Amino acid sequence: MTESTAANVTKLEDNKVRLDVEVSAEAVKEGVEAKVSELKDQVRVPGFRPGKAPRRMIENQVGRDYIYMEALQEQLPRWYSEAVVESDIRPIDRPEINFDESLDEEKGFRFSATVEVRPEATLGEYKGIEVPRREAEIPEEQVEEQVEEIRGQFATLAAVEDRPVQEGDFVILDFKGELMTGGELPGGEAEDYMMEVGKGELLPEFEENVVGMKPDERKQFAVTFPMDYGEESLRGQSVLFRVHVKEIKERDLPPLDDEFAKEASEFETLEEFRGAVREQLGESVRQQIEGEFRGRVLDAVAENAEVSVPEPMVQEKAQEMVGSFERTIRQQGMEPEQYYELAGVDPQEMQQRVRPDAADTVKKELVLDAVVAAEGIEADEETAMQEIGQLAEQSGRSPEEIAQTMRQNGTYTLLEEEVARQKAVEFLAENAVPVEMPPEEASEEVEAAAEEALEGDEPANAGSEAGTPEAGDAAAEEAAEDIAESDAELQAETNKRED
Repeated sequence: MTESTAANVTKLEDNKVRLDVEVSAEAVKEGVEAKVSELKDQVRVPGFRPGKAPRRMIENQVGRDYIYMEALQEQLPRWYSEAVVESDIRPIDRPEINFDESLDEEKGFRFSATVEVRPEATLGEYKGIEVPRREAEIPEEQVEEQVEEIRGQFATLAAVEDRPVQEGDFVILDFKGELMTGGELPGGEAEDYMMEVGKGELLPEFEENVVGMKPDERKQFAVTFPMDYGEESLRGQSVLFRVHVKEIKERDLPPLDDEFAKEASEFETLEEFRGAVREQLGESVRQQIEGEFRGRVLDAVAENAEVSVPEPMVQEKAQEMVGSFERTIRQQGMEPEQYYELAGVDPQEMQQRVRPDAADTVKKELVLDAVVAAEGIEADEETAMQEIGQLAEQSGRSPEEIAQTMRQNGTYTLLEEEVARQKAVEFLAENAVPVEMPPEEASEEVEAAAEEALEGDEPANAGSEAGTPEAGDAAAEEAAEDIAESDAELQAETNKRED
């Protein structure tokens, strides 16, 4: 144990333990002296400059009991944390702390802390289990779609004079909206607004009315905001828009030939370019298949295990998921408060939406911890330091300095746990038996995988199997998408207001 504390752990019912902690007299004295030193600068004692009064004069001014009480309030959390780290327990809730006697600089201090700890899962069958795994398939049409998407990136916009607006065009227009009940539509006016027709930047009904308009044509039409629109005050409102189409532009795509391949890539021919695209899509799908397989293996192992998921852990995990989602929102340039206002929800509702995923994630983490213990899996320092290296890049501190701080405050142990869990997932996947996936299910997943590959997303679950914090982040994002089903309209409204 540490020099300042010594603790004894007693297991209780309902997944609780009691820590009986003894704090050394030296640690108590240090805590009291620290408080006295602080009070010397705060308490004015006649005849002494600030900070120069002896301890007995400070005690006469405020009382020894007050000093002891303040020192206890400041030092008790640290003594408890030391006992937790050294006892190697994993509390999941606030402790209930009891003590009978006050601080004693000669005898030390004793207290007990009763706290709920992380439960242990009872594993069922977890090695050699049969799990469906699909084969990697890249339909040729998906290759062509990706080639066409890249081709579109090299397109230019050419003015259109001889036909009306059609879907896929880029239109530069002025518009102004007025409420049918009277008054202007807040943020409903813009000049030289460029819109890609059919992309969903503005309300679908608005874009439908623009289709068919000619260059320099003016038109007015009514649009009704949907009942699920993000801005509550506009739901069901009818608005009269006056629109002036100034210009129509269309994509001018480069010829799909060897010259395009040279411009768009390092390859000399179009066939070589297509082959590279096919290989890139194939690698993406293979990574996704591996992630899917690991996720299914973990699902099966968790299904076979028995574990009670404590409510405090679910609540904490839900908060983590929402917190991660809010950080993502900030990275995209929007404050979470602004997003919640536009979406008509609050953080508490978000937490309720992700609770099922939070409970599932917690269960799988507990199952992985049991696999780690059963197989004697240990986190290797190299992987842990790689994770710390990423933190170092963001903070400007050295990896060694961060690692030392994490060891001192106990968070390095949490990092080791996460690394060990990832290794446990690898172990489970390596020891599982892949079996053929039913054709219908495989077909659906092939289509989903191809769509994600075409969108340029990371392969689903490639590096974040279900039950890990990364998978929890994805669940929060999915919940956010469910909450803001009309997000395209919300963003369009934001754009209009900025204009």
